[in-house]
Amino acid sequence: MRSIPMALLLVPALALAESDRPATADVNLTVHTRGNESTFQVGQVIELELSFTSAKPKAYQIDMATYDRSGRLNAETFAIKPAAGWEDPLELYFHSWSGFIGGGLRGFDVLSAKPTVIHLQLNEWVQFARPGQYRVTVTSGRVSRLSHQFFGRGGIRVASNELLLTIAPATPEWQGQTLQSAVAALDGPKEADQRKEAIKALRYLGTPAAAREMADRLNEPDLSWDYVLGIAGSPAREAALEEMRSLLRDPDFPISDQFLSTMAIAALPAHATGDVPAQRDALETRFRQELAAVLATKRNGALAVSADTLAEGGVSPELRRKATEVLVATFEQLPVEKQAEVLRDRWKDLDHEAILPSLRTVARRYKEFPQLSEMKAYRFNNASAAALQHWYEMEPEAARAAILEEILRPHPRFGASVLGILPDKELQEADQPLAEHLLRDSRDFNASDNLASLIHRYASRALESQVTSYLDGRIGKLACDIQAPLLAYLLKQDPPKARSLLQDAIAARGEAFSACNHSLLTQVGNLQNDSLIEEIAVPALDDPDPEVVDDAAAYLAQRGSAAAEGAVWARFVAWSRRWAGHEAELRNTPGQTAGLLREAGVGSNLMTALAGGQAWLTSDAKLRRLIALSVGRRQRQEAKAFLRAWQTRPWEIRFIPFEQGQF
Repeated sequence: MRSIPMALLLVPALALAESDRPATADVNLTVHTRGNESTFQVGQVIELELSFTSAKPKAYQIDMATYDRSGRLNAETFAIKPAAGWEDPLELYFHSWSGFIGGGLRGFDVLSAKPTVIHLQLNEWVQFARPGQYRVTVTSGRVSRLSHQFFGRGGIRVASNELLLTIAPATPEWQGQTLQSAVAALDGPKEADQRKEAIKALRYLGTPAAAREMADRLNEPDLSWDYVLGIAGSPAREAALEEMRSLLRDPDFPISDQFLSTMAIAALPAHATGDVPAQRDALETRFRQELAAVLATKRNGALAVSADTLAEGGVSPELRRKATEVLVATFEQLPVEKQAEVLRDRWKDLDHEAILPSLRTVARRYKEFPQLSEMKAYRFNNASAAALQHWYEMEPEAARAAILEEILRPHPRFGASVLGILPDKELQEADQPLAEHLLRDSRDFNASDNLASLIHRYASRALESQVTSYLDGRIGKLACDIQAPLLAYLLKQDPPKARSLLQDAIAARGEAFSACNHSLLTQVGNLQNDSLIEEIAVPALDDPDPEVVDDAAAYLAQRGSAAAEGAVWARFVAWSRRWAGHEAELRNTPGQTAGLLREAGVGSNLMTALAGGQAWLTSDAKLRRLIALSVGRRQRQEAKAFLRAWQTRPWEIRFIPFEQGQF
């Protein structure tokens, strides 16, 4: 199977319409229930197995995705007879918002005579309200012709056999036992499979008790999304709403933004019409005002989280200011992930003087973790990093001591992106500790990464021999985020020495090596740019490894000089001549060799570099030349898109306010 990242898409509120793509007799879809059961109680999980086969080998591919960021994957549609007695449980949820962010990682398999099986729960799309017999047919849009390069092109509709289901009334005994088992699994050991089955049972059960249980658990971070969808789709939403009203007033229950938005959906009429998103917004505003009225009764951590929710907006400026004062006073009682979020995203709304004592505390807070990459460590340290940076802005002398203390730790929690804020060009007192800590055999990659970045940022030339000694025998074998900062340090201190090591690093390849040569030039250049890198990148355009060529082209586009443009053009012309007339070999299809995929990438990256290089100006003539040299429909479309952007007037300057911002 191959996996490709799909872009974030704004998807429509509900996409259950039948596809108009053509069907084919070459692909077969058979659907049956797990264990071939045919009788289910109302609210019981109905597991479906969709088996896809093709009598025509290597002709069709299938999208193996089972989730979508919007909340539900709509690759299948379901025809149910009779048309009454059931409904789409998430119809109200999807109509409650103007749009959703969709997409995700998708894997594709090649269909054959051997079945490819997709597992789904029918309950996600169909909620049976009345007992009776129902005929179910599934139509899938997962299959497309293998000859087409892009997902969605050459797609076909595949209809299944008809499935006959008997839906029986749910007995109170079964409902009670199902709820009890689900709660026990959710409260027990954190075993993923058991918890997954339990949350599905709870979501689809449809009883008032199940709805109340989901409301009580909305603050569980790893399962909150399932509870949101479960409440939105529950036929007992009134019970959930009643429980949520009680929790809103509970002094010890934290109220989050997600809680309020879910509460608003639960309060919508079952078959809301008109501008449903506006109705949901109005309800959420009302519940936010109700929270404001009871905020003074909240206590401890519940007060801190609830104040944070109000401080985010949706209330009057006066109330927001009051909530912010409460938030500052209770800041250290927030969950650590919330602390980091507040300090990063809402710093401008805080009273900086009032929160200064908390900054000092959180910045110095330290806990030893086996691995810095584990989620608990990440959340804990993220809050300390944000606090340390703001503390330094307010009290540079006092915070400097804490920054130095962190730099000198054997396993520093942060690298130069956090600790590099000191104005010092070098910290000679840190030379030996940094070298000694790096030379120790650390099993924590993140700590070694941080040490390497701090050596690049602060180490003096006195450390050169030790860094060179450390790299000896390790070039091409180290993790890329450790090797790149150390090479950047040498580039800063001793360019001739760095040249030979950079050349060695590009040449290092094979099973015993870490493939860092595929990103070496851009990584080092981003840390420590120098004309020496361009001198290495230009000949690297002719490297036999396509990914080294990609890296060289990317570096020259981002940081090369105008003198490099001719070399990139020469390489693109040579690539175009090699593949002109052979575009079919470069198509992105399952079973295609990785080498051909990478060759296709080389052409695309060279063209992008020529169209968007930072050191040279594009022109109408250059873009038309790119179109003429393009190989295949996809690349020609990309080149034409560059030309259309060039011809569109007025030109725009856009600012992306992400991290430090980008124009």
